[in-house]
Amino acid sequence: MSFDLQGKFLEIKENWQQLLVTLGIGLVGSLVFVYLKLPLPWIIGALFTTTCAAMMGVELWVPNWLRLNAHLILGALFGTSVTPEFLTNFIKWIPSMIAVTAYVVVVMPPIILYLIRVAKLDIVTAYFSAAPGGLVPMAAMGGSVGGDEKTISLIQSARIIMTVLIIPFSFALWAGYEPTGAVGTGGTFNKLSILDGAILLATVIIGYAIARPLRIPTPYLMGPMIAVAIISMTGVSSAQVPDSLAAIAQWVIGSNIGTMFNKVKPKVVALTLIHGSITSVFMVAFATGAAIVTQQLTGQSLYGLVRHLSRTIAV
Repeated sequence: MSFDLQGKFLEIKENWQQLLVTLGIGLVGSLVFVYLKLPLPWIIGALFTTTCAAMMGVELWVPNWLRLNAHLILGALFGTSVTPEFLTNFIKWIPSMIAVTAYVVVVMPPIILYLIRVAKLDIVTAYFSAAPGGLVPMAAMGGSVGGDEKTISLIQSARIIMTVLIIPFSFALWAGYEPTGAVGTGGTFNKLSILDGAILLATVIIGYAIARPLRIPTPYLMGPMIAVAIISMTGVSSAQVPDSLAAIAQWVIGSNIGTMFNKVKPKVVALTLIHGSITSVFMVAFATGAAIVTQQLTGQSLYGLVRHLSRTIAV
């Protein structure tokens, strides 16, 4: 994260029209996905429309430093999801966590092999594309160690889309599930006091400042996440990142990823999405089977286990 404010200002001054066009296109996609109540609507919607525009020849631009700052916000958001009840829930869900760990260990190798042999991806890109860890963390970490970030983003996006099509539709048929399209944890600026906001901001900055010299992967994401998780779990602060701020961060990140597809041929994107969809169907089917086996062994809710495993795949 650079503090060269003058350089950033000049960069924006020279490219402000492209920036407005890109963010405008991304905003349209985000709002459509919000209306459809799809998961991660602000990032996936923006990614969808900007990718389409880029492949149609529209020159898009969002500075990388803007995306990195948006990652700070999402790192804080992820950290606030860890509550003081974490240890109680951790003990309660140990059997399912073991199942998830076993699932990841078993399911990743064949997918990595498929992506290397059939999709012709390099091993780093294949690994982070196959890893069930979510679009933002996997794309960021994969890109930081030499992987193809746009390919990772596409395959992870395909996984989210396929999971959204299969799991919620099945739950709607058999369990009465209704999608909400939620953005964050329900935080608002009205609920965020000045003191809590200051503590949260300071924790984010300190987390990043510590993570960067330690060479922790994606310090702008992992640093704030770990630091905020600590103060949330210990009860030092219960502040929540406002959903509106989380939505803006996701909109910026989705739009920025879309700019990576400037001058990329639609055929390349289509093939990547096909490979992503094939591996995603395999993962969802395997996750469902793992949930059924775990339910038979532990007696825990099958729907809860499927939901837990599907979150591992897509979020």
